[in-house]
Amino acid sequence: MVESPERLEIFLLARMPNVSRESLRRALARGACEVDGVMRHFGFRLGAGARVELHPATRLTEVPPEQIPLEILYEDDQLIAINKPSGMLVHPTSHERMGTVVNALRGMGYSGAHILHRLDRATSGVLLAAKALPRHSPLAGMFQLRQVEKKYLAIAAGLVDWTERVVDLPIGRDPERFPPWNVSPGGAEAQTFLRVLERGNGWAFLEAEPVTGRTNQIRIHCAAIGCPLVGDAVYGGVASTRLMLHALSLRFPLLDGGMREVVAARPVEFALFTGVR
Repeated sequence: MVESPERLEIFLLARMPNVSRESLRRALARGACEVDGVMRHFGFRLGAGARVELHPATRLTEVPPEQIPLEILYEDDQLIAINKPSGMLVHPTSHERMGTVVNALRGMGYSGAHILHRLDRATSGVLLAAKALPRHSPLAGMFQLRQVEKKYLAIAAGLVDWTERVVDLPIGRDPERFPPWNVSPGGAEAQTFLRVLERGNGWAFLEAEPVTGRTNQIRIHCAAIGCPLVGDAVYGGVASTRLMLHALSLRFPLLDGGMREVVAARPVEFALFTGVR
């Protein structure tokens, strides 16, 4: 029984603190909850005295808190930025529910933390999260509105006979591969600016600035122009101890109108592989 007005999603999360917010939202979108006998979605505003019933067969993903050390790069009242290690998942999946960034943030006391953008498992570097995300918060849309400047470091193999270039190739689903993302004529627009910082024997040290934020965008674009990233077996890169892709920095707006840039130091593997210092 609801004691005071609040959103359905917030009401349920308060009573199931270890449940994944994303899995709860999916369940509510599928009609897993009724308020006073009527199916309601996650944004429904509950009134005092409402009776809330979650269907007993509803399957939700549990995200227990874990004591996992994370390097904190920036923190204020609303935001926290960490340096995500290569090999660490951001969100739990149905197969891996432990050892993720979200588990670690919950172990630090941020049970309502909301990751604001994507880094895949193999990519290291700056990852930004909101400690909480109230409805209509401007934090929720700043990546989609392209208010955030992103810079990556990458090591690519192959013939790189240019100094700067813009790769403008659409990215969409390719049912013949996994993960199912690649250059596709019918895909969404995607642009990446690439700059060569240093060259070696068969490799190039790159700075990459994605204008858009498609899944695996930098990896796909580099492979498409003949210089796949070192360690990227999915898109044809040569073998290495890790994927040589690092989210170097984010520059983003703060709620007080200012801007903040957060930088994650270059991983040691970059220097060990290339001799770059």
